[in-house]
Amino acid sequence: MERKNPLLAGLFNMLVPGSGYWYVNRDGKRFIKALIIGVAAYAAMIVIGTILQNTTGFPLPQGVCIGILILIVLVPLFLSGQKAAVQHNFIVDNASQYSLRQHGSDESQLARNQQLRDKGYISEQEYDSRKDSINIKKEK
Repeated sequence: MERKNPLLAGLFNMLVPGSGYWYVNRDGKRFIKALIIGVAAYAAMIVIGTILQNTTGFPLPQGVCIGILILIVLVPLFLSGQKAAVQHNFIVDNASQYSLRQHGSDESQLARNQQLRDKGYISEQEYDSRKDSINIKKEK
């Protein structure tokens, strides 16, 4: 798994609600859910803003009310997309750390296998096989 850019995930989520989840995890279920809720929230804010704007004696210039209400939707969308990417990156980092702790670096694996061979716990063939698999993994 690769790390995802939180800023990009937040921007995607703002532009098309739910697309940040798609970018981060290819999570179709969350994408559809956020898309439906986001579009409904946009529509509700536009309707409410239009109603407030058409109220007589309303002191704000045309479009400012709708803009403010749309920001109320955009900010949480950005933050939720960003949060999804940060959580994804946390999981990726922990998985790689765990893997490194479990297996160690390639050099430490080679040294450990050398010690096992020297003590007679593994055969020369097993040592060569393990060494070849580590070298193949290095090349990738």
